[in-house]
Amino acid sequence: MSELPELSGHGRGRHIALVVGLGIIQAGLMMATAFATRDVFVALRSTSGSTSSQLPLTSLLILAAAALVIAACQALARVRGEAIGQSYAVELRSVVFRAIAALGAEPAGRRLGGLSLRFVGDLTAARGWVGMGITRLVSAAVVFPMAALCLWLIDPVLALAGMLPIFVAVALAAGLGLALGRLHRDLRRRRAGVAIAAMERIPIARELALMNRLPREIASLERKGHRSAEDAVRRVRRVSLLRALPNASLGLGGAAVLWATARFGLAAADAAAALSVLAILVVPVRECIGVWDRYSAWCVARDKCRALLARTEALPRVRRRGRPVPLDLEHLRVGGCTLHLRIRAGQRVCLATDDPDLASRVLAVLARRRAPEAGRLRFDGLPTEPAIACIGDRPALLRGSLRRALTMGAAARPDDDDIGRVARECGLGPAIARLGGLDGRIEEAGHNLTPGESLRLALVQALLSRPDLVVVDSYLWPLLKDAVELFTLLDARCPATLVHNLPDSVTGGAGMLLRLSENMDHPKTPSVCGNSKLGS
Repeated sequence: MSELPELSGHGRGRHIALVVGLGIIQAGLMMATAFATRDVFVALRSTSGSTSSQLPLTSLLILAAAALVIAACQALARVRGEAIGQSYAVELRSVVFRAIAALGAEPAGRRLGGLSLRFVGDLTAARGWVGMGITRLVSAAVVFPMAALCLWLIDPVLALAGMLPIFVAVALAAGLGLALGRLHRDLRRRRAGVAIAAMERIPIARELALMNRLPREIASLERKGHRSAEDAVRRVRRVSLLRALPNASLGLGGAAVLWATARFGLAAADAAAALSVLAILVVPVRECIGVWDRYSAWCVARDKCRALLARTEALPRVRRRGRPVPLDLEHLRVGGCTLHLRIRAGQRVCLATDDPDLASRVLAVLARRRAPEAGRLRFDGLPTEPAIACIGDRPALLRGSLRRALTMGAAARPDDDDIGRVARECGLGPAIARLGGLDGRIEEAGHNLTPGESLRLALVQALLSRPDLVVVDSYLWPLLKDAVELFTLLDARCPATLVHNLPDSVTGGAGMLLRLSENMDHPKTPSVCGNSKLGS
């Protein structure tokens, strides 16, 4: 099982230390400004005229310079914090994507909407916690005690009077903030439901409209959206209440400082300095409210990511052999059919069955797109997987140029002349002309290609990638007008081991025949050999 990235990895520890250093600098400058403020007020009180020559210029310079340096430190700390969060999000995105790839096609397909949240909500929560949570928490841990010490050094009585409301606010926030975790979990669950429902309906939105179900489906999405919005409002209401506590405590603390000054006859300069420090003291408390909110969101996202990582297996390591590979099916059970045989390197094997779905399931297992129910599939004894090309009616496509789509499986991209020649031999000449050449754009999932063009594109991918094993699972191939010519081209150009479910009308009966049956619980033939047919 993969682990979540280390918070201090990839140089993030140095950036976190830099943010801590900036926080210490800010705290020291804040203390200096507090004492400089007191000196200025003392000078203002003692002067009899309005001339500025009697004001302490050093204190004025400290106030001006400290304000500029503090502003620069805050800006730099925010920039470094964002860089830390983005760095962690990039690394976490790679970990999550590898985990999704290790899930296999079936689990990933079932939870596409929920898995999409790993790249939106969960990564946002991770970036917020690492970039603006940890760094601000560390800064607050430095600034708060230093500001409290500064306030105590100004006057202990004023410190007690001003800090008492702040401590009460902190205690109330600690109690009210306990519900943030539950609120974030509820919101995360609602948003996942909306995402799953939307991702399920988006690909068939046009069909839903033609079936007159669009109003009903929109109403369902709106109900889910309203429930999600209610959870979001509840979370914001709680966070807003928590953020209001430090602001209220600042007003109460300021009033308490002024009351203590008048009650005990303290110096007005000390009161002014205490008020300035009190405003500084509330800043880390206010920041910690946001930190808690981000941490609660991160805890929910972290648990979801860990649950995803716990379900993954080791990613297959692919190493191109450059030669056909044998297949050893050791008590391989798929769909009620048990196979125990060996397919020799370079053989052409046709899976024949009365149940086309059974053949598709077996081919998916041989292509490593699906896990068997039991047993093991081995190739040539090496720990790495061979290069496998799967030719089907829905090939793996990414939005981009036709050139990239045709060469997705190739170890090295051929030149345009070779790509165009192979594509035209496979019948893609009209598609190339329609799209505007190899630079033409393929839409997401190949939506601007016809089913026949998608199948031909998968065939070109296999021919250009020079795989060690080719698996053909297609219902459309026998319906093509040039189906025989395409199979002849594949058989002649690709020396790899070939396993398919194409009928004899396409293949001409060439190769070996493996007849499948759901009752093949006790196979008797250990391997596929020349001119043999395996029966149930």
